Amino acid sequence: MRRGIQHGLGIRGIALVVSLGWSWTLWAADPAKPGLDPVKPVPIGGSISEQSGDKSFGVYVPTKFGGNLTVTSSQGKVEALTGPDGKVRRNGDEVGMDQQGWYTFQVTGAEKPYTVTTEFVQVGQAARMPWSFYYWPTKSDAIHEPWDGTGDGRASTQALGDDEQAISYGMPAASGQDVVRAGPNGILDTPPAAGDAVTWFPNLYDDLTWRGGDGVVYLTPSPMLKYDQLFDQSARSWEAANTQNHDIQRWPGHCLGGAMASIMLNEPVPVPGSGLSVDELKALWAELGENHFNHQIGDNVNNVPAGPPRSGPDECDPFVAKFHSMLETHIRGERKAVLSNMRGFPPNGKSNEVWNHGVGKYVAKFHAVPGRGERSVKIDLETTANTGSMLNNQDNKPRVNKYSYILVYGMNGQVDETQAALCDWISVGGDALYAPLNVMQVLASQWQGHNPMVNETNIRAVDMANGGSPTGRYAGSPPNFRPAASYEAGRAPMFALGRRGTQEATTGVTPAPRPRFFRLFGNR
Repeated sequence: MRRGIQHGLGIRGIALVVSLGWSWTLWAADPAKPGLDPVKPVPIGGSISEQSGDKSFGVYVPTKFGGNLTVTSSQGKVEALTGPDGKVRRNGDEVGMDQQGWYTFQVTGAEKPYTVTTEFVQVGQAARMPWSFYYWPTKSDAIHEPWDGTGDGRASTQALGDDEQAISYGMPAASGQDVVRAGPNGILDTPPAAGDAVTWFPNLYDDLTWRGGDGVVYLTPSPMLKYDQLFDQSARSWEAANTQNHDIQRWPGHCLGGAMASIMLNEPVPVPGSGLSVDELKALWAELGENHFNHQIGDNVNNVPAGPPRSGPDECDPFVAKFHSMLETHIRGERKAVLSNMRGFPPNGKSNEVWNHGVGKYVAKFHAVPGRGERSVKIDLETTANTGSMLNNQDNKPRVNKYSYILVYGMNGQVDETQAALCDWISVGGDALYAPLNVMQVLASQWQGHNPMVNETNIRAVDMANGGSPTGRYAGSPPNFRPAASYEAGRAPMFALGRRGTQEATTGVTPAPRPRFFRLFGNR
């Protein structure tokens, strides 16, 4: 007599007899028939062909976090899809939480050989998706040798005002190399001479306008200058004196603060009487969130090697289990977005680049791994994160990264983090060149950045989505904002302690052109 071994999988009347990769044989008790009725396993995310006649099948779902299970047959009809709790499911529907185990079904009425296929897709999405933002680089505006090599190969411009002469006048200059940079006041006072070019980078300490190399005056976003005139502060000059970056090989900015705000706060809505644009209000929140000491991080996977991962053993493999567990636990289970430094973009991004994002959604497709048993699966993953390069609703396109890896689930339906040796991070794709440096659960934030003149109370007062009111202090008409030279006249200069436009003005000032710069950002 053939005797089944009770496997504790929660399927009434089913026992496991033989296990050898996907040659498993299941047996289901049928009260209408004597003896045992064979149930043929079908790999999750796979298929078996050359089947004939009415048959019973089973597919194993390894995760407790649920997903949509779909079974198809090239012939006949799929019936009685039954979960490990003994309840019949509708084919293609969500299986529900804590329902890991074997699912059985029948194919009936097939008139010729057929193929049975299963698909299991798990979607995790935060209840509040992170909103897109701009990272507000700290790179100063600069006159430089043209990037395209059309310059004269030397420093042709002499600095005026408090601007800094990066290369002595007349000396050789390579393509893209800065010749003159904005000085401590953050505003480029020098016009470019023939043979040099000028580039504007949207930053927190911008003036109301910027004059291009062609002499055209452009309207610019001016978050700090407008903040100063709303609250009688000197935040713009503090920011210019303390945060300017002169390194043309890196573009640090406020991506950490922007990503944190996008995860923790409602998408900002300026009080109309504040005169702030949405981008400018987001910029002020990005400043408040940029201080990493003020964020409380909980569960995390950190210091993941860049790779890029490849099929077979590599340094990324031991991080697979924790990485996927973070997504399932927090995005799928808690419906909360996570923070991640996802490194550089294709085609030319570098592994040391810092791109902080809020990750609010993922789609995971499960596939059986031949010869590895039902709890070892290959997952094809697609994550959706916000963009950190959006101004004036341009480039409002999410960052979609793709990853493929093998991991092992435990009997409890959770990723078995003790089986790291059996994991394999196979590849990356989409908007990813490398494995992410980290994924982190954000527990709480205290909103105070590096700039001591910008505070949470003031920002909330002008943000209707996060505490402000249109009938409060800033009701009525927006102020008539003044340029930096006018507003800051007579104020003591600030000393250091240690571009895309918005909209066309009615005065004939045109939006600033889209600058060409590396899609690269980091926290300071």
